[in-house]
Amino acid sequence: MRLAKLTAGLVTVVVVTVAGCSAEADGNPTARPTTDASGEQDPDEAPRVEDPLDASSFLDQPCAVLSQQQVAEFSVTRPGEPTTTGAVAENAGPLCTWHADPGGSIGVGFLTGNKNGLSDTYRGRESFEYFEPTTVDGYPAAYANDPDLRAEGDCTIMVGISDSLAFRASEQGKLDAEGSCERARQVAAAVLATLKEGGG
Repeated sequence: MRLAKLTAGLVTVVVVTVAGCSAEADGNPTARPTTDASGEQDPDEAPRVEDPLDASSFLDQPCAVLSQQQVAEFSVTRPGEPTTTGAVAENAGPLCTWHADPGGSIGVGFLTGNKNGLSDTYRGRESFEYFEPTTVDGYPAAYANDPDLRAEGDCTIMVGISDSLAFRASEQGKLDAEGSCERARQVAAAVLATLKEGGG
């Protein structure tokens, strides 16, 4: 049930954002500016990623993005379950789910189906019941949940690690609304720590 909710969320992210394409110049896609003529942030564009991270080595082994020590800090008691094949992995991106006892789970998924990184999530912001821009350790991010199940302990955060790739981190079913979103942020921070150590 929890895995189904996680994968459904991944599909939703891609479905609502895939239409957000960049403009074309000479037949080639080009990045749209993140600010408008007045210099203000374009609400359909995520902030630029100033220090991109390489996640390529984790796309075929997403569970490796969190070490045993990291998952232990989240009270995870079982090995991660990767999803690297099938419709979700092929259309949204590879993911891993870790289950904790009693109940609850954390998850990480790389949104390879969104070719414009976090900006694709921004462009689909009206499709989320709960959308709130934020940052995680200096990287642009946004809480993006549809449906909004924070009251049931489910919260998801998207983090941009380059202008063409983002990942999602989630906590499901174990904490209250505030705690679940804080846990999702902590999972995202742990992923960033792994990537910064040169896991690319």
